[in-house]
Amino acid sequence: MTSNAAILLEERRAALNAVLDSKEFSRAPALAKLLKYLCEKTFEGRFHEIKEFSIATEVYGRSESFGEKRDSVVRVEVSRLRKRLRNYYAEEGASQPLRIVIPAGTYQPEFEPAVTDPEPSSDDIPAVPAKHSRTRILIACLAASVLLAATAVILFLPYRRQAAAPATPARGSADRDPLPGGGIPRPVRILAGASTERSVDRFGVEWSGDRYFSGGEQNHWQFGGKEMGVPVRTIRWAPDQLYFRSFRFGNFSYRIPLPAGKYDLRLYFSEVIFLPTELGDGVENRRIFDVLMNGQPLLSSFDIAADAGGTNTSDIRVFTNVSPENGFLTLDFKPILSGAWLNAIEVIPNNTGRPLPIRIFTRNANFTDQEGNLWELDRYYTGGRQISDGETVTGTQDPELFLSQRYGNFTYRFPVPPGRYRLRLLFAETYFGPHNRGKGGSGSRIFNVLSGGVTLLNRFEIFKEAGERHSIEKVFHGLVPNAQGRIDVTFEPVVQYAVVNALELTPEK
Repeated sequence: MTSNAAILLEERRAALNAVLDSKEFSRAPALAKLLKYLCEKTFEGRFHEIKEFSIATEVYGRSESFGEKRDSVVRVEVSRLRKRLRNYYAEEGASQPLRIVIPAGTYQPEFEPAVTDPEPSSDDIPAVPAKHSRTRILIACLAASVLLAATAVILFLPYRRQAAAPATPARGSADRDPLPGGGIPRPVRILAGASTERSVDRFGVEWSGDRYFSGGEQNHWQFGGKEMGVPVRTIRWAPDQLYFRSFRFGNFSYRIPLPAGKYDLRLYFSEVIFLPTELGDGVENRRIFDVLMNGQPLLSSFDIAADAGGTNTSDIRVFTNVSPENGFLTLDFKPILSGAWLNAIEVIPNNTGRPLPIRIFTRNANFTDQEGNLWELDRYYTGGRQISDGETVTGTQDPELFLSQRYGNFTYRFPVPPGRYRLRLLFAETYFGPHNRGKGGSGSRIFNVLSGGVTLLNRFEIFKEAGERHSIEKVFHGLVPNAQGRIDVTFEPVVQYAVVNALELTPEK
C-alpha cells in the first residue's frame, strides 16, 4: 500500500475537496469547516497546532479561558466527524481513490488509499478437475501432510530444549504502539526515563513515557520527591519543569520509527547530579559523552554543565533537516566520563528545510494573528514577571499581542540551529503616561536590550518614541547563535523596569 508520506499534496487536496463538495457534508457545514481546518493545518506541516485548545478557540470561537475538562465540544464534534466520514465512504464516496480518516486518540487526519481486492485473471483461476482426479489429489495431499508433520516432530525434538525464547523488549521500548502511527509525519515527544504512559505539559502538548530505547538506566522523580538521593530542583530556562523530571543515563540508544521526511530534532539536557563546590568551582569535566545520529557524530565530547553554563540549567540542542534511515531515527549515547545523560527527545516534522519560527506571546495562552501566525505562550525566559493589564493599544492590527507584558530584569534564551536570524520585538507603554496609572512620561522608563555581547537598544524609551498605549516594533537582522546553539536576548533596566510584550525570532534567507 502507498504510504501517506508518498501521497502528493495535490492528491490530498483533491480528496478533501471531494468530501467538502459531497451531499453528505453539504448537510453538515460545521463538520465541513472542522475537517477543512484540520486538513489545512496538516497540509502546511503545522502538526503541533492541531490540539484541542486551538480547535476550540479557532474553529468554535471559545475564549482563552477554555478548559478541556469543562467543555467537551472538540471531542464531541471530532467524533461526529469520524462517523460522517465513514458514512460518506460507505456510500457516496465509495469510489474515491483516497480516503481521509482521523484515528482515535488524535485530531490529525490521515490519507489512506482505498483498498480493493483485485479480481483474479483467467490465468489465476484453476480449471475444475474431474471428480476422480480431485479425490486422488486430496488423498495424496493428506498423505504428504502426515509424512511432513511426523518428520518435523522427529527432527525438532532433539533441539527443543536448546531453542532460545524470543527476545523480550525492555519495558517502555518498542513493545508499545509507536507514537507516529500511519505514514504521515507527526511529532514524537519522549520523556526519557519516565514510567508514565502519557504526560501533558503546561502548553497542552502530550508527551509519552520512555520508549524505543535499549540499554542504560532510567530514573524519575515527582515534584517534591527524591530519587538516588538527588532532590528535585528548579531548572533555569526550562520551558516546562516536566521535561527535566526524569532521565535515562549510562550507555544507551534510541531507535525511533519515523515515516520518510524531514524533521527538527530537539534534545533536552540538564546536569543535576554534579554540583559546584563550596569554593565556587564548577563541574566541568565531570560528565562527558558522545551523541551519534544514524551512526554519524552529532555531539562530540559533550559536557552538559559546560554547554549550559552551569548546573540545574536547561540545555536544549536543536538540529534541523534530520531524516530517518530505513524507517528509523537512531540515536546513540556513548559515555566517555561518567554516564551519558538525556532528559527528553522531541522530533518535529518540518519539510521547509529551514528552522521553525519562534513567536512568544507574554501570556498564558496561544494567539493567532491576522496573518495566521501562531504566537505561543511565554517560555525560554529567566527573571522578570508577567502581568496582564488589559489596556487597549492602537497602531496595530493585533492589539491582543499587547494585553500583557514581561517586566523587570530578564533574559530570553532561544535554542536554535546554526544560521542567521531576524529578531522582532513588540512594545507598548501601558503604565507610564498622562492617561495611564503610572503618570509621568518621557524619562519614566529607560532600558537596554542586548544580545550576543551587542547592544541592540541603548537607553530605549517606549513613551518617547511611541507615546502611551501605542504599539512600536524594533527589528534586528543577522543575529547568529553562539557555539552552544543559543541566542540570548537580555532586557536590562536603567530607570524603572525593562518591558516587552512579544518576541519573534525567524530564520533569514
